[in-house]
Amino acid sequence: MDCVVYIDELIAESYIPFCDDFGPMNLGTVHEFSEILDEKIKDTELNSIAVHVSCDPRSCTNAVFLLGAYMIMHLHMTPDDAEQAFAPLSHRILSFRDVSPGKQNFSLYVRDCWAGLWRAKRLSWVDFGADGFDRHEYAELDSPMNADLHEVVPGKFIAMRGPKDFADGARWEDAFQAAGGFSHRDFSPAHYAEILQQFDVRAVVRLNTREYDAEGFRAAGIAVADLYFDDCSVPPVEVVAEFLALAEGLPGALAVHCKAGLGRTGTLIALYMM
Repeated sequence: MDCVVYIDELIAESYIPFCDDFGPMNLGTVHEFSEILDEKIKDTELNSIAVHVSCDPRSCTNAVFLLGAYMIMHLHMTPDDAEQAFAPLSHRILSFRDVSPGKQNFSLYVRDCWAGLWRAKRLSWVDFGADGFDRHEYAELDSPMNADLHEVVPGKFIAMRGPKDFADGARWEDAFQAAGGFSHRDFSPAHYAEILQQFDVRAVVRLNTREYDAEGFRAAGIAVADLYFDDCSVPPVEVVAEFLALAEGLPGALAVHCKAGLGRTGTLIALYMM
């Protein structure tokens, strides 16, 4: 074997679980892994490359996902091609689980993730070309210490953590657990407004209980629409209809948030995408 690429550390450092979830890796990790592998493949002195990962099924599943993602993004293969390539390992591949605690009601399979990536590539939502994906900008905005924000659909949708107002007018504030340990960082509308203006965001959709004065965004020329519905619930038909109408009728991009910027936010954006 000419070269062995060890990726256990990459996987361990790239995914921070909420509960018993373990993946999949985000676009930043997919891009980083792709660059590592690409560099080895372009080395003309290497005849063969092995990707090494620990033998536990969760690590194996993440490794298979990353390799299949590389095949789709760089080798222009389809999800079916990738699935066929890893058929001999099918007994070792797990389904990804929801971040919620307790019993799981559905499974997210590796092929589902590949299919989403393949579709995003075809729609030019994800571009790993020389002038496409900026991994460093992605990592900076992804960091919960900087913004906890992602551009989901270029030029159309931003998903982010719910902003908060602070008594002293601060732009951010750290939150701590009851036991005293660090929990997360919250950001003010003013902090987010500067970032959102860079993405030509014209309005913010607030899905959770109000924790800030909308004037913080309006002062920056960004409107705020309230479409509240309960966390961990199915969005009411009228909320979905109003959200779709707003997304279709608004020029520029739309930023969406609930409390954490995950469940309710992702649900409505996904409904529009479908």
